[in-house]
Amino acid sequence: MKKLLGLLLLVSILALAACSSEESGTEGGSSKAAETDAVPKDLAFGSATVGGFWYTLSAGMADKMAPIYPDSSVTIVEGGSVSNLLGLGQGTFALGFANGQTVPEALNGLNEFEEKIENVSTVATLYPNVFHMVVREDSDIQSLEDLKGKKVSPGIAGYSGELAFKDMLSAVDMSYDDLGGVEYIGTADGADLLRDGHIDAIVGMVAAPLSTFQELDTTMGIRLLPLEDEVVTALNEKNEGYLPYTIKGGTYSNITEDINTVAGYTVLLVNDDLMGEEAVYDLTKMLFENQEHWKTLSSTMNDFSPEYSVENNVGNLHPGAERYYKEVGAME
Repeated sequence: MKKLLGLLLLVSILALAACSSEESGTEGGSSKAAETDAVPKDLAFGSATVGGFWYTLSAGMADKMAPIYPDSSVTIVEGGSVSNLLGLGQGTFALGFANGQTVPEALNGLNEFEEKIENVSTVATLYPNVFHMVVREDSDIQSLEDLKGKKVSPGIAGYSGELAFKDMLSAVDMSYDDLGGVEYIGTADGADLLRDGHIDAIVGMVAAPLSTFQELDTTMGIRLLPLEDEVVTALNEKNEGYLPYTIKGGTYSNITEDINTVAGYTVLLVNDDLMGEEAVYDLTKMLFENQEHWKTLSSTMNDFSPEYSVENNVGNLHPGAERYYKEVGAME
């Protein structure tokens, strides 16, 4: 597995998009299904920035994919929910992660998606991606409204966590204009800025617990800001993908109280033009044959199973995934 960064990564991915289109016999946004055993030689995996669980999980999945796709190599790309869906739709990515609330927007061509994305399908629904608002333990910030005049990192511009944060500010009649500054940066770097006092809060939709925040909790001390019930309700009315969620006390060792927030489910998707039915069946089977391994990466994967994935399905299931779920009795 090669992880290419910077300019080299960009050049490789552009070349990959062209090669993948040629191999699959498609052009542009075509929705022609791939041959049943089709697998690109270069598998671009749309993930997220270093420090988030998506990156850790995609690296683990890439290692397990090597035996089932021996003639292919995986390149993990630091993406995000919106950019991953756009990349999947364009054929730049063969597979990738997305947050549940962005999938129906992509399928219907809403908000950040100018056109409907019709050539992507769901392989599995993995775990709840939980909205966190993190401040230092000694901070005077107690609520979403208290972020007025404060410097905040909402993650990378255009990622689903940042878009969710904008929705939350809107729910309390606030916007970025009310903040003291916005720092667009990845989770790990944002943690460094919070530790050094250069920002006042980190917000984003991530796994719970997230190792980056666990480290801050034990070394510096943090608090999580709750969302008021009316904000949760407003978000759900705006997008059904925002679901009420409680971060249980003890999820982070020094935070004993329950924290009310929202979550969307992390979804693994594939490009239908690049990944055939047999290939996706093998991918789905691999995911669940290794479900105990994913739990060792994070307890957020503890509930992951075929039945859980089907019950919480987001988007249209790929025929290869559907065949596996029926085979193991998770769906009729």
